[in-house]
This record gives sequence, C-alpha cells and structure tokens, in this order.
Amino acid sequence: MADQAPKLHITRPFGPLIWVALLILVQVHSPLLGQTNLISWEKDFDQRVQLADYALFQATVDDAASEMPALRQDVPALDALELALQPWGQDRSLENECMQMLISENAKRLHQLNGLSSLYKPQIDAIWMQTDLPYAFRWIPAVVSQLNHAAVPSDGKRAGLWQNTKADAVEAGLRIDGTVDERGLPSSSTLAAVRTLEKLQRRFPNDPHRVLVAYFRGMAYATRWTGKVGYDENLDELLALYKVICRLMVNTKLEDFSLDWLATSNNWSAPTCTEDWNRESLIAGGRFAPDAITQFIPWWTGSTLNCGELDAYNVRMPDELTGTPAPTVVEKHTPVAPTATDSEAPQEAEYVPGFTCLLHEVKAGDTLWNISKRYPGTTPEWIAEINEITDYIRIGEVLCIPNVQ
Repeated sequence: MADQAPKLHITRPFGPLIWVALLILVQVHSPLLGQTNLISWEKDFDQRVQLADYALFQATVDDAASEMPALRQDVPALDALELALQPWGQDRSLENECMQMLISENAKRLHQLNGLSSLYKPQIDAIWMQTDLPYAFRWIPAVVSQLNHAAVPSDGKRAGLWQNTKADAVEAGLRIDGTVDERGLPSSSTLAAVRTLEKLQRRFPNDPHRVLVAYFRGMAYATRWTGKVGYDENLDELLALYKVICRLMVNTKLEDFSLDWLATSNNWSAPTCTEDWNRESLIAGGRFAPDAITQFIPWWTGSTLNCGELDAYNVRMPDELTGTPAPTVVEKHTPVAPTATDSEAPQEAEYVPGFTCLLHEVKAGDTLWNISKRYPGTTPEWIAEINEITDYIRIGEVLCIPNVQ
C-alpha cells in the first residue's frame, strides 16, 4: 500500500510573530487546574525524558534548541483524523493549555517530543508504509505511553510503545508468555497497533476519531460515545492534546534525529551472557543499575532468561549499565523492523469483522426491542451484547448496530 505521509500545500510564510501571538494567547488564560489528563500527561512526560536511554542520548545530542522552532512554509494538509478532531479546538482555553505545555520554555517539551519520536521513526515508518491508515494515527504513542517502549501502566492491562492490550498483541502474532512479552519491542508493538487500528477502521469506516477513541477506551465505549465535544470531559482533554500534538509535530521545522540515535546506540554493546540470567541475582549482584533491565530489556518479563533468547533479540546497552568493558571495535547496527513469518502472521481474514457498525443515537422512547425492529437481522440481545449493556440505554448514547445487509 502507498505511504500515507501528509500531502503538502503552500501557504503564506509563517514567522516569529506567529509564535509571539501564540505565547500571548496561551498566557492570558490561567492554568486549568481541573484538567487531570493534561496534568498527568505533563508529569509522565517529564519523567520519561529522565529515563536512561533518553538521558544518554541528550548527553551527546542537543535536541533542546535555545530558540523557538520556526514554522514550516509548506504546511501538510489535514488528513481524515485531524479533520475529525477539529471540534476539539473550539474550546480555546483547553487548546491553549495544551499549547502552553508544549511551547513553554522555548518549546522544551516539543523538542523533547521530537527527539523521542526520532528514536522510533525507522521502526514505525517500515510498518506504516504497508497500511493506508491516516498519518495522524502515528502520534498515538505520544499520548498513551509518552513515547516509551517500556511503558506498563499500573493495572498491567496494556504495555509497550503503543500500549497494546494483550488480546490485540496475541491476535497480531506477538509472543507473550512467562518469559517474553514482545510488546516491549517498538516494531512489534507498532505492528500490533496497526493491526488493531485497521480492524477498528473496518468497524467504523468513516469515523476516524471514533477509531481513535476505540483505541483509547475500547470498542464498547466508542460505540456508546456520541462523537461530540462535551460527552466526557476527560476524553475531551485527551483529544484536544492529541489535536495540538498532531499539528505542532508537522507544522514546525523539527530535525530528524534518527541517525543520531543510531550513532548513539552503536556505542552500546551486547551484554555478556555465559549462563542463564536470573533477574534478582543480576540486580543484587550489582550487574545492572536498578532500572536498566526495565528500560533496555522491557520484553523480558520472567525471572530467568537463557543466553539464546538474549542474543536472538539483539540486546544492546550502554557499557556503564552492563558492567562490561567497552569493545575496541563496534559494528554498526541498523534497527530492522521484524516481519512476521507466514506461520506467525495472522491472515487478513482473521481481522475482518463479521459486520460493521451502523451508529444509532438513542432518542426518547427508544428501547432495545424497537431499535432492533428498525434494523432487520438484529435482536435486542445481540445489540446489548455488542454494546456491553447490562442495565438500560440512555438518551444521547450512540449504539453500534450490526450492519447485516
């Protein structure tokens, strides 16, 4: 399939005055302290940039310029997802709060966001060229994991760069067992995310922002969601942030640090392994810094690991974290996105749902019984099961009605 990079159209030149206006605009509003999603994202992102991989990268590559980045003159056109997210820019106070987080202190977080996205760009690009998903879906990791391939939320239900669910990862052919969870591999996590997004896009073929919400909150929530601003305040914050990130990442002149990341990792080496590793012993014996395993071998989830598996996943770590002397000659290592073999890759038919959704907004007087009568081939029980309805339906709620025509 063709690469879905955003198309360009020429606009009038932008200059520093635009940034000045934006800064004035965002600073005349007081902070929106009630916005829990934004505060949480800001805190988690600031913790992400302190982790070992990014800290070591910043020590050799300065990705935080002292000046505000320039705006591009050739501005990418809005794709289908960004167009659908436009209503989440109508609340200026909310949008300005999102802008302020990213462009304050000479756009410190925007620079950091760009530096982190460059780390994963080769892996994401290799897989994205095989899909027709809108380009803007590529920024999901910036919101759900703060661009951290080792991210695992406290509930443990999702993991990896794209925060894949276990069910979606297994369906995409990833290995998850007592030793290895391949959601910790950026390319594997991307592969699983693309499979999930393609499946959701087939379910909601003309509703990209509902696909995004389904990825964030699950299919049942997305089918009940009205698709409009105001239904869920916390979700509105998330979508406003997503909209701002999409535009800033493509509208500003930001350097691609992919080659700098490659040069940095080429100075890392493979840790030595002469016998099976034991997690507790490695840490207790001082072989690794406390968080080194989590950040550099996030796919290892068990207590022991044999040398063959360690070698197979081509682990490379900074020498100061491995206790291994630096080699005199380091072979260049180019990350290659793993491709699923015929035996591993699920066939396309496995991803095609048995039906797509017809969206029905509940009106006064609606019941599951009379709704099912309007859509031949459905039953009240089927509609309730698909939408996870356990009590009653609410006016304004949007239901997924199976299209069986």
